[in-house]
Amino acid sequence: MRTGSRDVLTRQDQAELSEPKASIESVNPPVNSIRRALARAWPGVLLVVAIAAVVHLALHPFPLIPDVVAALAVGTLMGNLGARPWARAGANLVVRYGLRLAIIALGAGLNLSVIAGRGWSTLLLIVTLVAIAMTLGLLMGRAAALDRTVSILLGVGTAICGASAILAVSPLVKAREKETAYAITTIFAFNIAALLCLPFIGHLLGLSQVRFGTWVGTAVNDTSVVVATGYVYGPTAGGIATLVKLTRTILLVPLCIVVGLAFGGADAKGSVLLRARQSIPWFVLGFFGLAAINTARVVPLAWDQSVAQAGSLVLVVVLAAVGLGVDVEGIRRMGLKPLLIGFALAAVMVVVSFVMISALAIE
Repeated sequence: MRTGSRDVLTRQDQAELSEPKASIESVNPPVNSIRRALARAWPGVLLVVAIAAVVHLALHPFPLIPDVVAALAVGTLMGNLGARPWARAGANLVVRYGLRLAIIALGAGLNLSVIAGRGWSTLLLIVTLVAIAMTLGLLMGRAAALDRTVSILLGVGTAICGASAILAVSPLVKAREKETAYAITTIFAFNIAALLCLPFIGHLLGLSQVRFGTWVGTAVNDTSVVVATGYVYGPTAGGIATLVKLTRTILLVPLCIVVGLAFGGADAKGSVLLRARQSIPWFVLGFFGLAAINTARVVPLAWDQSVAQAGSLVLVVVLAAVGLGVDVEGIRRMGLKPLLIGFALAAVMVVVSFVMISALAIE
């Protein structure tokens, strides 16, 4: 009887998790789910927090070395020395929730008046660059005789938001797990190069905060790396890069529909609309909300600055968690050709973005 009761309870728990309509968690915040996740993930969470704390304190006297870059490097090193298996759950949890919290908090440091007046030119720039990236991804993939699915995933990841876009589109084009993992790894490898190189290039070219932030927001893929790269250059650049990147992320909705209808087949139409609806970034409201409060000076400036600083510190933790997920050996095993095509596509988009921003005289 006791065994049977245990089985019944297990089935009930599974039913509650799989049928949100019947669960209290569908109405209230998913406190119980988060608590269970933390019970499995706390070793990884402690590890990335420790990495971020040590890196930040060690580099505080040396501001020329970005703590986000060092956290990413240390996380990658530890992940490939054996920490990834037991720390993966915690790292994933930090990336999933920490990044969103960091972005919301960083909104407190953004004054919307700085970007007021950008008007339709910035939106037109973003839409144009997304279309160019998607088209070039397909053309370059075909020229290199890559599988069409891999080409689509590389194009989507470059056009919108890296791993998030790839994961959203993968089921629509029936991508295999290996293809999805390869595309994500390729896009993320370029993101690391962008984080390391673009701030240096920006200073070398003497770019303004606004121009650099717009450039990073349109040319770099993963949200965490966009935010980190922008704030390494400066607070205004970081705020604008985040704003431009979030605008790109919203375009994932129509892009999912287009890709699903064009490449997913007739049976994928329902899932296209469903995933498009689910891909809308809820945290954009928090970011804009705090930015609006800061712009209106509703609260003391010191409060806004403190919240933004907290967001910067959380971002260091997020980059340490991202580093734990980098599989150096996996990148080596997957071969060079798709990796080179992905890098070439991303590099071309960096140049195209810079040329268009210069042509529009965005300063």
